Amino acid sequence: MTAPRDDGTGPVPLDDIRDWLSSRPGDRTVVLATGCFDLLHAGHLTFLEEASRLGDLLVVGVNSDQSVRDLKGPSRPIVGERERAVLVGALRCVDRVFLYDEPTADRQIRFLRPQIFATARASITAYPSEVASAVEVAAHVHAIDRIAPYSTTTLVDTLRANL
Repeated sequence: MTAPRDDGTGPVPLDDIRDWLSSRPGDRTVVLATGCFDLLHAGHLTFLEEASRLGDLLVVGVNSDQSVRDLKGPSRPIVGERERAVLVGALRCVDRVFLYDEPTADRQIRFLRPQIFATARASITAYPSEVASAVEVAAHVHAIDRIAPYSTTTLVDTLRANL
């Protein structure tokens, strides 16, 4: 397999993102969204498009391979972290992407200090520390409903059952 293009759509260090955000002219609303984004599908796209509509700039955190394994089990991710970050970054609605190793984005939320933290509705109860971190930096927490029937876990289970 060929490595993804390095055309600026891939992951960027958090320091560079913070510098980029502070260099933006005017009063811009920054939205932060996070996720594994393994086997990118229409549900992911819908989630990110909705998150993008909440503000002016959308920054997306993508879980590293190790954090996906910690969250989803030893057989995940299917797609490597760099490729997942490049795919997410290539979407028109996404302005910047970063990778993170922790199972939750608490540190990244506190570091970037977005005005809005967009998360899946189910993540509010699954990852309450992210909500607490968003509240700590005065970010509005916006819950986005899952778009049925899209789920990477369901896709993986279906593929495995039919092999």
